[in-house]
Amino acid sequence: MQKLQYITYLSCLLLFLSCGGDSDEPEEPKSPSAATLIFPLENSECTEGVISSPDADISVVTFEWNPSNNTDSYQLTIKDLGTTRTQTFDTQSAFQEVTLNRGTPYSWYVASVNSTTLESVVSETWKFYNADEGAISYPPFPADLIEPTPGSTLYSSNTTISFIWEAADIDNDIVGYNVFMGSNNPPTTSIADNTSEETLTYATPSAGLYYWLVKTTDSNGNVSTSEISQFKVE
Repeated sequence: MQKLQYITYLSCLLLFLSCGGDSDEPEEPKSPSAATLIFPLENSECTEGVISSPDADISVVTFEWNPSNNTDSYQLTIKDLGTTRTQTFDTQSAFQEVTLNRGTPYSWYVASVNSTTLESVVSETWKFYNADEGAISYPPFPADLIEPTPGSTLYSSNTTISFIWEAADIDNDIVGYNVFMGSNNPPTTSIADNTSEETLTYATPSAGLYYWLVKTTDSNGNVSTSEISQFKVE
């Protein structure tokens, strides 16, 4: 009987030690998840900026997002869509105050950073207008050029090229797009005038390097110009 009790005790002790050893093993570092953006809202007019006296042309906007898992810090990136100037801010909080020009379109996104894995994950990109006093209409946001992708190579064996872009307007009054393509930068040759579609099929040009852009027009005659993208034909 004593021998059986001793064996049972020894088995329990070994089981306890094995379980205790597992709990001391360090956990594998986990990759960060993407932050969920909160404010300023997507494709909106931001009216909550605090105007900086005495300069009424700028205001302080508080960017907010939901905290992401396995994240040590965040990097907020803001782009002025008119000048393409970019600002970045590093923070450990899920918000950041930034001074911005009023009456100006911006895009923004947040990168979640894990300092252990040295990984970062980027959120969605949102656009907004920082409200200006007395503004009753805003130009469309500059279109995002999707295809051909920047720096891509196309082949003359394909007889046509598909141009694809996306645009948005907080007034929802876009009436058309003009598409420009050419070997000069910026391109000046129009290949589509006042089209209402966000796609265009066009004959493949001869071999060379080409640039393209899209101008977006709304019902009030406001016009925005996309960034310039390039592709090569071989």
